[in-house]
Amino acid sequence: MIRILRRDDHRLLAGYAALSLVGIACGALAMVIAGSPAMRWIPNLAAWLIGGCAAIAILRTRPGPRSWLAIAGIGTLALAGTLAGPDQMGVHRWIAIGPLFMNIAALVLPAVVVALARLGPTHRASPILATVMVAILALQPDASQAIALALACLAWLLPARTPSGWATIASIAGLAGFALVQPDPLLPVPEVEQILSLVNKVHITLTAAACMVLIGMPLIVRQFRPGDRTALALAIYMAAVTVAPMFGWFPVPIIGAGMSFPLGFWLGVALLAAGRPKA
Repeated sequence: MIRILRRDDHRLLAGYAALSLVGIACGALAMVIAGSPAMRWIPNLAAWLIGGCAAIAILRTRPGPRSWLAIAGIGTLALAGTLAGPDQMGVHRWIAIGPLFMNIAALVLPAVVVALARLGPTHRASPILATVMVAILALQPDASQAIALALACLAWLLPARTPSGWATIASIAGLAGFALVQPDPLLPVPEVEQILSLVNKVHITLTAAACMVLIGMPLIVRQFRPGDRTALALAIYMAAVTVAPMFGWFPVPIIGAGMSFPLGFWLGVALLAAGRPKA
């Protein structure tokens, strides 16, 4: 169903678009100055443009309950597909699309977080899908994404205060903890996990701009609709994956090289704006 965009929809999209584009530019400039190949930063810009177009298309429809269930289900299947795909030193996080490797969790989880929160704790599928996805992330293993998803789910599980909700919280917390202690043999990539070091070598002003982007993205999502648990869930997810690189060699979203975060964040933000809180 086609609908007219509300003013707050425009504000969310415009604010996120400006912040994320500054982040893309900070990372790209640092990579260019560091002499990184163009294929490190060009896909980021392409993903931002594709994601922006997709966001506009999403905002012209109002996803319903079936859409949320479909998004969460497809996200679960996509994550499960990584376990059957090729690995890198025993780590299964990517699916190859031609010469590009997509981090599936970073691509699908922002949309999944929104979908699960919209379904809420009363829908029988949402706690099951949340638990299954955290389990898959623990098997990949991907500690940052497992913990981010688990924390995001608290936004809609904790207020319910039901026995099944507490059981789900205990399950995803245990699985996220298991993901955290799994060995990760992969070495950091300068343009991905260490991108802020490259940014800092350019100029302190560029570092400040990159940090403002990383802090600002979750904040603008949270302020979009303060009383909406879905906005809180997405903001928690974005904040968690942003903070994760401070505690280990995890990808830096938006600033670092890779198409998955620019696309994934756009999809999550657009679905947040397109949906409406339950009455």
